[in-house]
Amino acid sequence: MPRTDSSRGFRWKREVYDSMLSSRAWPVRLPRILLGALALIAVGRQFVADLALPDFSPVNFFSYFTILSNIAAGALLIRLGAAPGRDGRAVLEWLRGGMTVYMATTGTVFALLLDGGDSLPWVNTVMHHVMPVVMFVDWLLVRPRVRIRYTSAFAWLTVPLVYVVYSLVRGAVTGWFPYPFLRPGTAGGVDGVALYLVVMTICIALAAMLVAWLGNIRVREREPVELPEGQSVP
Repeated sequence: MPRTDSSRGFRWKREVYDSMLSSRAWPVRLPRILLGALALIAVGRQFVADLALPDFSPVNFFSYFTILSNIAAGALLIRLGAAPGRDGRAVLEWLRGGMTVYMATTGTVFALLLDGGDSLPWVNTVMHHVMPVVMFVDWLLVRPRVRIRYTSAFAWLTVPLVYVVYSLVRGAVTGWFPYPFLRPGTAGGVDGVALYLVVMTICIALAAMLVAWLGNIRVREREPVELPEGQSVP
């Protein structure tokens, strides 16, 4: 059946959209580099500000999920903007999806469970509001180049799990916890902490499935569609 003018027009519009929002296009690469740098600058500025505090601990500073996720998101965006080549694209897309989940977790947990804390106002805005939106919008606008297996998407939960184990073990030893919902004294005891973690695990798992699905439905069928069978993910 011959193609209609409308189908040709739709295809042309899609090709224009893809060319403008390709991972290799400068309208994508430059904002990624600038926003990635903004995240790292925000973390660095907060670190410098906290150095003046009498009880400052660099280990405590880098034990916040917010700090770690913003450093990782910033570094990934700079990497994607500076070198968006095809090499290692399966792993890079897997990392991009994971960082979308982690930054969504950072923004949501902050909005629901935390207050402004002691962060500088503009740093707080960048880390808890701007960067979660940036990663999600980037995932929605820039078409993923490969499909993400849902089993691989579940692997995104490994990072939060390792982080929680680290925080609880270190907190039990030192008495310092990065967030009140991890501290038995403010979360209603051990049972309260466990309840928070169960609910958060379910929410992160659902977010992982949603992010994977939103990416997979937009991958072009002519491209390699899955992570290779034998390939491991970070």
